[in-house]
Amino acid sequence: MSDVAVTWAKAQECRDAKGNRDRNAKDVLKTIAAWADAQGEVWAAVPVLALECEVSERTVQRGLRALKGMGLLIETGEKKVYLGRVYPIYRMPLETGHASTIRRLRAEREAEAWGDTGVTPRASDGVTPASPHDDTGVTPRGDTGVTQIGKEITQGLKPSSQARACAAACEAWATKAPERVAPRPVERAWLTAVERSGLGGEQLLSAVLAAVGRDPDFGRGKAMNLDRWLDEGRYEAWLSSEPVAAPAAGSAIWAGPAEVATTVAAAMGPAAVASYLNRAGWDGGRSVIIAATTVAAERLRDGAGSALRAIGVRVEHGISGSAQHG
Repeated sequence: MSDVAVTWAKAQECRDAKGNRDRNAKDVLKTIAAWADAQGEVWAAVPVLALECEVSERTVQRGLRALKGMGLLIETGEKKVYLGRVYPIYRMPLETGHASTIRRLRAEREAEAWGDTGVTPRASDGVTPASPHDDTGVTPRGDTGVTQIGKEITQGLKPSSQARACAAACEAWATKAPERVAPRPVERAWLTAVERSGLGGEQLLSAVLAAVGRDPDFGRGKAMNLDRWLDEGRYEAWLSSEPVAAPAAGSAIWAGPAEVATTVAAAMGPAAVASYLNRAGWDGGRSVIIAATTVAAERLRDGAGSALRAIGVRVEHGISGSAQHG
C-alpha cells in the first residue's frame, strides 16, 4: 500500500468527456490506489474492486475504462494472473495532477484570488458587472506593482518580459508534453515562482529549456504538468549559467566510480547522468552519492534506487563540494 498513491487519488478530479463529475470513476480510483506500490503501479481483481466499492463488476469495468480515458490509469503492458483470470497492471501517474487535496485547495484558492472566478455580480449588489480580466482598477494580490494586460495573459505578467518568457516556456514544454501545459494555471504559477524566487523571466525560462532538453522523464512519458513543476520549485535543479546544450552523458565529469554512472544510465537513460549525477558529489568512504538538490536526490532514488542499492550505493542530498572523492 502506498500512502502517496492514496493521497494523490483523493486529490484528482474525475470528469467525463462532457465535463460532468464521474463519481464511480473516483470511487474506483481511490479504492485501487490503496493497493498501489510506491511507484504507483497496481493491479486489481475486478470482483474484489466491485465488493469494496459495493457495485457490480460491470460498473467497476466502466470506471476503469473511464480512468484510462482520463489518463489517471496507464496500462503498463504487463499482466497478473489471479484465480484463473488475467488482469492488467496499471501505473498511476503520480507525477501529474495535484499531489494532495491540500495543494489542490491552495491552487484553487490562489486562482480565485486572482479574480478568475467566472462569477458575475448581481445587479442588486450595487456594483457594476465586469470581466475578471478587464481593467477593474483592482491590483491583484495586494500592492505588487503589476499591471493587468488582457484576457490571454494573467494580470500579473508584463507583456514586455514575463509574458513572453512564460509563453516561450509553454511552447517549449509543449514540444515534448503538450498535454501537460494549461496556459492559465501556468501563468499563475509563473508569476508566483518569480515573486517567490526573485528570478528574472529569462532565468526561469532557461531552467525550463534545460529541463525540457535534458530531463529523461520527458522521454519516459512521465513529464509533470508545467504549472505543478513551477509550484513545487522544480526549476531550482535546472538553474545554471551553463548553456542548455550540455553533454548527454558524462562519466568523465562524474567524480565517482564509472560503475555508478553505468548503473544510472542503464536504469534511467544517459540523460539522467548529465542531469542528476554529473552535478553530484561522491563520498567514497560510505559509497554515497551526494545529490546537489533534493529534487535530484528524489529522481535518482525513484529511477535508479533499487539498481544502486544492488551495487551497495545510496543517495543523499547535501553540498557536493563537501563530499569526499575517492
